[in-house]
Amino acid sequence: MTNKKNSKWTVNRHHGLGDVVLLLPLLNKLLAQGTTVSVGTRPEWANIFQDLVPEVDWVAGHIPEAADLDAMTKDIKPEEHRTDEFGRLLKIPQPFEEPFVKVPEKWKTPFSHLSNCTVFAPEAEHVARRAPETWAVDVAKLLRGRPSVLVGNNTKTNFPADHDYRGRTSVQDLFAILAVAGTVLCMDSGVLHLAAAVGVPTIAVFGGVTPEFRIRKSQKVLALQADIDCCPCNKNESCNGLYQCLTSFSPANIITAIDYAPHLEGLKVIRTINELS
Repeated sequence: MTNKKNSKWTVNRHHGLGDVVLLLPLLNKLLAQGTTVSVGTRPEWANIFQDLVPEVDWVAGHIPEAADLDAMTKDIKPEEHRTDEFGRLLKIPQPFEEPFVKVPEKWKTPFSHLSNCTVFAPEAEHVARRAPETWAVDVAKLLRGRPSVLVGNNTKTNFPADHDYRGRTSVQDLFAILAVAGTVLCMDSGVLHLAAAVGVPTIAVFGGVTPEFRIRKSQKVLALQADIDCCPCNKNESCNGLYQCLTSFSPANIITAIDYAPHLEGLKVIRTINELS
């Protein structure tokens, strides 16, 4: 909430690392107006964002009496860009710039050997956005030799990769790996928002959410969305958990999309791979 008398603004956001990134344009707008800004979030995120956006007071934990953005968005279905949604709920008027994060060189140095690799992040918090395992393994096989970098928390599945960083990267490491990458392949996940914010060309496989509700037009993202009648459903799911939308692009299609990545100048949404020809 904003206290106009003291020009102070506080909010809590503990859900979704990508959502914290999408909150940054609001914070930057408030800072430009001379407002003192504090954000309560997870301890492991607070330290990272304190380095990335030191003008904000990042609090490890819950700030009493601050606006609870987690509760405010708990039951909302997508109807607008997430940053605009945050602005509406917190009564901060548009327009907002796109999220941008400058990763410190000292973070990137340990991962310089991964420069220009293709980073593959098949995971997502929700099953409706997570890559099916068999499909993801087939994609990973085709990525070998590019070279490829695998990131995520799933260390049980035998994914092929030139560099496997699953289960051994901090949030700081993840930011650094994305910042040195040549291309990122991911789902509609937190990795998508981190990659788009650092400016690396990104291929994102979307489930049922409208890509324009998550990505700004100026961001270099190729969004792949299924050409089926129920898509996008924007969380009004009617597929009984089948999520055919997640595998409508074949692994070979994914490679074609990655090859297109250097030509991206902003958000491009396609529903069939033929739209790239």
